[in-house]
Amino acid sequence: MAMQDCCDEAHETQEVLRQGTYDLPRISKVLENEQVFLLVDEGTIRRYKAELTDEIEPQINELVLRAEKGLKTLVKKEKQLRTKVEGVQLEQIAPSSRNVNTAGMSKLEARRIQMLVRQRQRLEEELHALRVEVDDMDLQQMRIH
Repeated sequence: MAMQDCCDEAHETQEVLRQGTYDLPRISKVLENEQVFLLVDEGTIRRYKAELTDEIEPQINELVLRAEKGLKTLVKKEKQLRTKVEGVQLEQIAPSSRNVNTAGMSKLEARRIQMLVRQRQRLEEELHALRVEVDDMDLQQMRIH
C-alpha cells in the first residue's frame, strides 16, 4: 500500500511537472527578448536636438556663405563673359571704329580720339550689360507676379 501511494504521488508529480514544462520552448523564446526601443521623454529629445543644432548650425551657415560667395563670383564672371561675347559679336557685325583715320591729325588729337573710341566702347558694353540685368530683373518680377 505504501508503495502504491508513492507511485501515485510520483505519477501526480510527473503530470504537474509535465503541465508546467510542456510550453518551455515557447516561454524560453519569449524570455529571450532584445531591447529594440528605448523610450525617452520629450525633454531629453529637445536637449539632444538643441545640442546637435548648436554643433552643426555654424558649419552649415559657413557652407551657405561660401556657396553664396561662389555663386556671386560665378554670376559676375558670367556677366563679364557675356559682355565679352557680345562685344566680339558686335565687332563681327560692324567693323570696329578703332580704325579711325588719324592721318593729318596731330598725335595729341589722334590719341584723344582713340581714348574717346575706347571710352565709347566701354560705355556701350556697360549699357548692354545693364540692359541684360534689367531684362533679368523684369523676368524675375514676372515670375514673382
